[in-house]
Amino acid sequence: MKSCHYPIQRFDDSTEGILWDNVSELSVSHYQWLDNGYAPEVKAALAYTSGRLHLQFRIYESMPKVSYYTPNEPVCKDSCVEFFVQPLPDSDPRYVNFELNAAGTLLLKLGENRHDRIFLEEPEPDAFRIRTMTECKDPIDGRDYWLVSLSIPFAWLQSLFPSFQPKPGHRLRGNLYKCGDETPLPHFGSWSPVTSDRPDFHRSCDFGDLVLG
Repeated sequence: MKSCHYPIQRFDDSTEGILWDNVSELSVSHYQWLDNGYAPEVKAALAYTSGRLHLQFRIYESMPKVSYYTPNEPVCKDSCVEFFVQPLPDSDPRYVNFELNAAGTLLLKLGENRHDRIFLEEPEPDAFRIRTMTECKDPIDGRDYWLVSLSIPFAWLQSLFPSFQPKPGHRLRGNLYKCGDETPLPHFGSWSPVTSDRPDFHRSCDFGDLVLG
């Protein structure tokens, strides 16, 4: 199966925030494994500046479930979006997974696969600049959606991956997901298709290419 590819747009540091309307989006649209008819539309976009990787999800879902408010609780059981990223795919098999519910509660882990992961803590308060908005309305069709965004400091990534250099042309690998393990309609969606017979987001072999522009 052909790997997905997404170019990450560069913004100048003087820009007042990321102009998300000018950033190309990707779709978390590969819903597999369950056949309950529920596959919420999810759009995401990535951008970067000299010091940070920025990410925003827009999730078309009414009344997202939120049960967890403490960092590193199992937010995948709630209405949840996830970003897995491998900064050095050619030399280091480890990846970081960011998992967020609609309250902005973050689960953060590092490792090579599902079974060897360790929990990480946010290095300082609001280091990832997590922001959420619920009860949003699409101005065109009136659909309900919620937003979540985060901003990952490159210096923090380099503390885990010292050889990582965020230069134009550098290729990361990763995937973006939507799930809700214990919502009324469980679902598992991904940007890059996952080649397994049952839900398993921890397959770096199925990650797509994320290339710094």
